[in-house]
Amino acid sequence: MDNIKEGFNFYDNFSEFYGVKPHENAVKIANYEFFWDCTDELAPFGSDEGYLSFVELIDWIEENPDKPMLECIRWILSSWSLKLSDYNESILYEENIIEDTLDYRFDRIVLTLDIVLIATGFGQLILQGKMDENIKNIVHLAILRQMNSYVLDAFLEDNEEWKYERYKYLQILLDILEKA
Repeated sequence: MDNIKEGFNFYDNFSEFYGVKPHENAVKIANYEFFWDCTDELAPFGSDEGYLSFVELIDWIEENPDKPMLECIRWILSSWSLKLSDYNESILYEENIIEDTLDYRFDRIVLTLDIVLIATGFGQLILQGKMDENIKNIVHLAILRQMNSYVLDAFLEDNEEWKYERYKYLQILLDILEKA
């Protein structure tokens, strides 16, 4: 797991991230190889959902240059028939997580939604060099839910190595989030 060592310099290896030059503050803060890995399904932008979220965020910002990022999050949540007020600390309650992991729509209602929110928040960091405080709170909830053992089990089943790797990534994302 060399990709979780601090000190990775994006610019030493790449010039663009999905067609855009990352903000230098993002490169400084997110100095871990896994963060930028477009092929690692467990990384923020390595899955189809993470990639598409980033690309859609670029388009959203171009089409809505004067709107706050919170409007983008509202737009994302509305596509899940959720309001911003629905995405709160109650998503972390064990009984809610257990219920969600048993739901046949788990991949969509928990996994995909959290991946999209995480990629959107860190996408703002990449594009603008910061993450708005109100976005940080939402991304924080998504990361914490993804770190839950029930969610890790439902997502990665019996693959203990991948669960460990995913958990380590999420821990580092919390550190990056704190600095963003």
